[in-house]
Parts: sequence; structure tokens; C-alpha cells
Amino acid sequence: MKTYLDCIPCLVRQALEASRLATSDEDKRRETMRKVLGELSKVPFERSPPQICYQVHQLIREATGNEDPYSEVKKEFNEAASEMYPKLRKILVDSEDKLLTAVKLAIAGNVIDVGPGNKFDLGETVKRVLSADFGVNDFDHLRRELKRNKEVVYLADNAGEVFFDRLLIEVLRDKRVIYVVKESPLLNDASMEDAKLAGIDEVAEVVAVKIDPETIYAPSEAELLRKAGIVISKGQGNYEALSDVDANIFFLLMIKCPVVAEDIGGKVGDIVVKHSRR
Repeated sequence: MKTYLDCIPCLVRQALEASRLATSDEDKRRETMRKVLGELSKVPFERSPPQICYQVHQLIREATGNEDPYSEVKKEFNEAASEMYPKLRKILVDSEDKLLTAVKLAIAGNVIDVGPGNKFDLGETVKRVLSADFGVNDFDHLRRELKRNKEVVYLADNAGEVFFDRLLIEVLRDKRVIYVVKESPLLNDASMEDAKLAGIDEVAEVVAVKIDPETIYAPSEAELLRKAGIVISKGQGNYEALSDVDANIFFLLMIKCPVVAEDIGGKVGDIVVKHSRR
């Protein structure tokens, strides 16, 4: 997905938020924002939003000396999701269609995202999503593909959300699941530490991949996706980065901004299961 004009103010807001989290030095914040605005003035719009986002946040890390501005935010999200996990698991165990329920719960967890800058109530989101219809609905195709594939590559999105992902992975217990997190910090994206905290390493093989500034997922990882029988990709950022990749990808997400809504063919607030080859 390319970068749109409407992505720019969102990136500026993200940068200001990250600068405030990264340092209490107001002069350093001002200097950081000047550098960010200069970088955004040269944005190549044919690149994806995550590529531009990575450039912006790398600049912030270098300017402030803080490698992980969102570390405390991620801890809070993990704590909140961890507290909810037993209740979520009971919902799953009591459900008639466990795959459908697990997919919806995984998507409900996608509301945990600092990128779009939206406020959310996690408990209310779970209730809404469980009773909602899919705005873009390739769920039946996902069910068929899961039946015929023994291995699943599962692309993680955010800290906190990892607890919701575990529920879906538990339903896929007859599969070999490779759970992919990012090796270095970017916003509140899930790390190896987050995945282990949620016990993902007990139900899947967890791998951490490097972020390639040019492609987000490096060519070797992109090849992994193309060779995979089936890929489950969580979140808007992964959709923005991979919507044009030729692979058997199912994007599971909640639409949180008008730009993604227009590109994906839904509306803000929709829950989505979209196949890349629809």
C-alpha cells in the first residue's frame, strides 16, 4: 500500500508522541521534531506507510538516545491483556465455533495500537467484536485454507495483543505455527520478550526478524511468506507493508483509519478477514 497525503499528519502526531515519551528535555523534543518535519518534507509517496514510519522513528531514537520510547506503554498493554486472558479463554472454551471466536478475539486485540492515536476500551471492544459481522469477510476461505495446510506463519502486531494471538494459536494446535515478531523496537510492536510473556513460545515457534528500512520485511522474510502454505497477518501496519506481496496471506485487523478503510474496501471500525488474492 502506498503512502497517502493523509498519512503525513498522522506521522507527525506519532512523532510528537514518541518524542515526549523518549525525553523530558523540551529543547531536544523541538530539535527532534524539526528533523522529523524535514524528513517528511521529502517523503516518496510510492513507499508504504510503515517504511516512512520506520524512518521517522529511527530518527527519533537517534535524536533522543532512547531506543524504545514505548517500553512503559507496552508493559501497561501487556498487563491489561494478561489480566483479561483467563476471561477471554473461558469465552473461547465455551464457544461453539472455536475458530470463529478465536479469530474475532484476535482481531479484538488489534485495537491495542498507538499508531492511529485512537482511545479504546478493551473490554467493550471484545464485546462489540464478538457480536459484529466482518466488514470484509474471507473467513470461510481462511477456514478452508487452514484445513489443507499443516504450517502457518503468523505475523504478530502489538504488545498486549500477543495474549489475544495466543488464543487463536491454541485453536491451531494441530498445526506448526511460526510466530514472527520484530527484533528491534518500533512503536508498540511485539518483541520476543512480549511473545514469551504471553506464553507464545509454549504453543508456537517464535522467531524475531530484523526490520529492513527499505522493505520492513527483508527479502529473506518476504521469501518465507511466499513459500508459506498460509500466512496470518495481524494489524494495519502489516497490511500496509504486505498488501502487494504475492503470498497466501490472510489479513486480520480492525480498521482504525480512513486511509486503510478506503484501500481495503471497508469503513473505520470494521473487523476484517481479507485474503491477499481475493
